[in-house]
Amino acid sequence: MKEYDKSITMSEGPFERIAFPNGTETKDVLNRKIISKNNFRLLIDKIPNVEFFVKSVNIPGLQFTETVQAAGIGLDAFFPGDKVTFDTLSVGFLVDEDLGNFKEIYDWMDQIVPVSDPSAFAAYVGSQKTADGQLSAIDNDLNQYSDITLVTNTNKNIPNKFFRFHDAFPISLSGIELESGSDNETVLATVEFRFTYYDINSTS
Repeated sequence: MKEYDKSITMSEGPFERIAFPNGTETKDVLNRKIISKNNFRLLIDKIPNVEFFVKSVNIPGLQFTETVQAAGIGLDAFFPGDKVTFDTLSVGFLVDEDLGNFKEIYDWMDQIVPVSDPSAFAAYVGSQKTADGQLSAIDNDLNQYSDITLVTNTNKNIPNKFFRFHDAFPISLSGIELESGSDNETVLATVEFRFTYYDINSTS
């Protein structure tokens, strides 16, 4: 069996390129290292305080539609559809004592769909009004959204893959449950995000 130097490797996507000692031959082998569940970082441009308290995050699944067409008696033929549906991005985070990160998300949602002052939405998106006071053009519609980046690291704590979620916005924020007599238990909240799509890259 031909020996090779495992110390000479170059990571290329899911493969590692291994160089043999004579330097004349290389071989691509699948990277068999297992991803670590607790080695990640989540960056949310619009709510930076949440980053330091993130407890869990999922990589959303996706579903591809299909088209069904009769192919004979008792048979259907299936063809790829033209639309992809993504699951929501779910982020669990520890709530800080001042509720700063919880309020960041609450304020974001309140600005998108104002709870106490409906006119605040017009200022939030830079909407213009007609002569009779009706809302017309919106100058800053993108202010409702934020890009989110999930970074997964290697077992050596080196950034490996970058998941970029485009045009994300929160659709739900869980409540906070307090309990007397609890032994300094941390409080965990969950926020769900919708987004247009995400891509996966090896660089930021």
